[in-house]
Amino acid sequence: MEQQNNFGNLRNYVNSARKEIVEKTYQNMQINQSLAFVKAKKDKYYQLNHGKMNVFEVFKLLETMVDDSDPDNDLPQVFHAYQTAESIFQYAMENATQLKNNLSIRDLFRDHEWQAVPPKWQTIYSQNTIATLYDHIKDWSWLPVVGFVHDLGKVMALEHFGKLPQWCVVGDTFPVAAPFSKSNVFYGKGFYKDSEDFNKYNVENNEYYGVYHKHCGFDNVDMSWGHDEYIYEVMRKGSTIVKEGLYLLRFHSFYPWHTPQNGSLGYIELASEYDWKMLPLVKAFQKGDLYSKSTVIPTMEQIEQKYKPLLAKYIPSPSIDW
Repeated sequence: MEQQNNFGNLRNYVNSARKEIVEKTYQNMQINQSLAFVKAKKDKYYQLNHGKMNVFEVFKLLETMVDDSDPDNDLPQVFHAYQTAESIFQYAMENATQLKNNLSIRDLFRDHEWQAVPPKWQTIYSQNTIATLYDHIKDWSWLPVVGFVHDLGKVMALEHFGKLPQWCVVGDTFPVAAPFSKSNVFYGKGFYKDSEDFNKYNVENNEYYGVYHKHCGFDNVDMSWGHDEYIYEVMRKGSTIVKEGLYLLRFHSFYPWHTPQNGSLGYIELASEYDWKMLPLVKAFQKGDLYSKSTVIPTMEQIEQKYKPLLAKYIPSPSIDW
């Protein structure tokens, strides 16, 4: 079995020249993300009142934005958005048959992650490929669209969108108002203990995990605010992307769950049967997201020519609300 050597969003952190920037970003994130903060940002940004723009207009805005949480990439985000889309395009479209029929679900998991999977789901995963587990999906052409738009929510760090600090725009996400899982990056630093929510919600009993009913499902959880939550809402209202694609948009940065930095799969206490069903798809998407660092970038005109027809299929309006 091929073993993955990445560890969440910080897979090359130890050797990164950007170490101090990355650590400071996560320190601020884990201290300042609270239930009240998240709800306030949802109230503001879910109104989608930043004007109507098409995807390429927003895409171009990321030409000047560099993600402070990424330890091995200091290119503007416009490059990563294209890189991911292209990686997934090749992975899911040009090699679609091989992807769906031959991709072993078991091979998506590192050994210590696999040990955290409930026996029921170990059996299901072992008996299926991506194709058979999601055999209700007949058209996969939405997948590279998700890859193309998945990081566009990072425009919240730009002036027109409120110029939010990067600690509430980029990086790994996690549930707020719940115990802070040891599977989060920098857990050992203890930054989270300085959060205003730590003593209030660091509780668990037979019924509750923080404020949430156990196994309520991640769709019913308030996640830390970031680009995932924002682009999910934009596309939920402005596109026809299938529910599986919307799920990928909302949880692609939820690394302590799908690809933890420390230990095994985190926040199992909140996962529903649907989350377990979706986990292999998130991990397959993550492979295209992380392993897409080619610096060979075509012109914007070439990008538009290739992706415009595909985007038009799932985002039919010329401009949507942001």
